[in-house]
Amino acid sequence: MPISLIVLILFIFAIGAVIGSFLNVVILRAFSGESIVLPPSKCPKCHNKLKWWHNIPILSYLLLRGKCWFCKEKISIQYPIIEFITGAIFVAIFFKYGTRIDAIFAAIIASLLIVISVTDIKERVVFDFHTYSLVGIGLVYGIYLTVIQIIYAHNSLYGFSITTDWLIHNPLTSSLLGIIAGIIIMEIAARTGYLLAGTRAFGEGDTYIAAGLGAVFGLMDVLVILALSVAIQLLFTMPVFLKKLINKKEYSVLISLIIFFVYAGIFYLLQNKIDNIILLTIASVILALIGLFACWKIIKGLKDPDNLTYLPFGPAMAIAGLIMLLI
Repeated sequence: MPISLIVLILFIFAIGAVIGSFLNVVILRAFSGESIVLPPSKCPKCHNKLKWWHNIPILSYLLLRGKCWFCKEKISIQYPIIEFITGAIFVAIFFKYGTRIDAIFAAIIASLLIVISVTDIKERVVFDFHTYSLVGIGLVYGIYLTVIQIIYAHNSLYGFSITTDWLIHNPLTSSLLGIIAGIIIMEIAARTGYLLAGTRAFGEGDTYIAAGLGAVFGLMDVLVILALSVAIQLLFTMPVFLKKLINKKEYSVLISLIIFFVYAGIFYLLQNKIDNIILLTIASVILALIGLFACWKIIKGLKDPDNLTYLPFGPAMAIAGLIMLLI
């Protein structure tokens, strides 16, 4: 690997780590209600204003041995972890998107997904401002892609013309439909919990996250992301989950999940090869129905709290979104 490329990668990682340090501030002050600009960074325990060398991403944590310079209280490991993860994601974004404008959108989207994940993991809270920002940047990105599409078409041999097919398939329309699909699917799944367990199966914040992912990735990809989210969620609870299903002989749940994941994989591979919008819509509805059936089987377990190990669903959706963004 050329030295110049190594230096560039380290530079991008450093920028990402600095952004990660800022994201830690955004996360912490979302809970405290303070401005993300003022007051300056301080120790959350003794409230002493931090010096500049206390704020060097990752390095400061190592140099201070994970303790505050003033009160010697332990600094949360969250800080260097978020800084490192953000730096690594920024490097991955560079390899994926290069220096195109798309990389800026990807960096903003990834940053919002990191913030949403951490607040959900820490306190089971998803802040509206973060999810609304995700919806907003998704719509702006959809507008940007649509404008680029129009410019390329206008400069081509055939020129640009507004057709029914273009109105249906342009990025902005896909973004708007993605928002609607994300909301509908998550709300149906969430409200099914009232029928089975007297409570929502998913929090309202999860619906807003799904809307944001729909805005960013569009109608078809948000369906794949939601399917992937279920798979990621199960990975965290899979050992206990499968053991309890087998012990209770809940084979119908296992079968429904297998069918769902196989169908979702096939749908993802073939969606770009299906030109018939009616056929594509039918296939999407079938995917949604299979997914809802699988969710229904799982949600039934809410009647017995011992059946499932609860984890917030927001981080799983955020991870799925990052996977789609980078792969």
